[in-house]
Amino acid sequence: MMESIAAASMSMSQMEFANAYDMAILKKSMESMEAQAETLINDMLAAVPAPSQYGFDVYG
Repeated sequence: MMESIAAASMSMSQMEFANAYDMAILKKSMESMEAQAETLINDMLAAVPAPSQYGFDVYG
């Protein structure tokens, strides 16, 4: 009886560790993706030319 309780406790402990590990990996991955997205947005903003100081329409 005591062995089964110990085994269940060990199994539960291993599951909690695995869950915490998975969450840490997921968090790290999401932070990395967020940094990449921020860099991409900043690169796209830098690629857009500044608006002209003159108010005329070049296509009209």
